[in-house]
Amino acid sequence: MDQVRPERPSRAVTALVAGWLGVLVGGAGIIVGTATAVVRVFGRDIELDYAGAGIVGGLGLVYLVGAVLLLRRRMLGRRMLVTMSAVMAGATLLVVVLNGSSHGWRLGPLDFWLALNVVILALSLSEPTRRWATTRQHGTG
Repeated sequence: MDQVRPERPSRAVTALVAGWLGVLVGGAGIIVGTATAVVRVFGRDIELDYAGAGIVGGLGLVYLVGAVLLLRRRMLGRRMLVTMSAVMAGATLLVVVLNGSSHGWRLGPLDFWLALNVVILALSLSEPTRRWATTRQHGTG
């Protein structure tokens, strides 16, 4: 009797972590964008305006769609997460460097955002994630 070795769970871990981090970021973006718009409708004056709320919510939606597609083993989802996290990491790095050089270096929320995007990018680019996204099971779409 031949024994079949099941697929190691570590092969899918990078894709699952990248996917769920993308869901977290996407959900947070949608919540922040929606909450900002609602708060401004009721007359509260906050720094983020309607355009900013729309941008944050739209970016959150793109992250969320990419993450869900990746979790469904779609290569398009991986590509969306790679693109979004690379663009956001690059833009955030630019802001962190410019802000740090003019106002002094300190740890802040942008540094966390940069680190989160770098982690999503690294996990999305990893070979196990690429292989996992291309080996879809029959009947999954």
